[in-house]
Amino acid sequence: MFNMLYGLKDIHTVIANQRKIGGAAEAESIRLSSGEIYQNPVFTNVDISKGQYVSVGFVDEEGANIIAHVDQIAVIKGLQHKLICQLNNTYIKQLWLRDTMQYLQKLCEINSGFVTQSFKKEALKLIRDISVKELQNHNISLPFPVEEKLVHIHDRLRA
Repeated sequence: MFNMLYGLKDIHTVIANQRKIGGAAEAESIRLSSGEIYQNPVFTNVDISKGQYVSVGFVDEEGANIIAHVDQIAVIKGLQHKLICQLNNTYIKQLWLRDTMQYLQKLCEINSGFVTQSFKKEALKLIRDISVKELQNHNISLPFPVEEKLVHIHDRLRA
């Protein structure tokens, strides 16, 4: 996936369309004008007021939830859109893997016996986001085979 992002508008787009495209906006680091540096922040919110970006919310590697005014941001380095399984922020990665797998299990329970095209599309998007390897590690069974659409990328299986 690794799509380069170029600013607050791109971060906002990833957050607003998270259900459609999956993944998250993660940077290598963010430095505030006060000198504080946060490694591998994952952006969770961008506030807009009257068409202007006001603040951004992100979670650092230790799980601290930080909200900063856009004027406080000095440098955002290495901003990218990544799948959940590709995140370097281990705190968010584990949290979102758990939440996505729970959602996938509930989705499969609700749709058991009825493999519709929309259900299959949603399930495959979730599997791509968390990786087939994580799916296998947690013994989540699907009502349809996934192997037909596997692609090996960086030693991870994705649907």
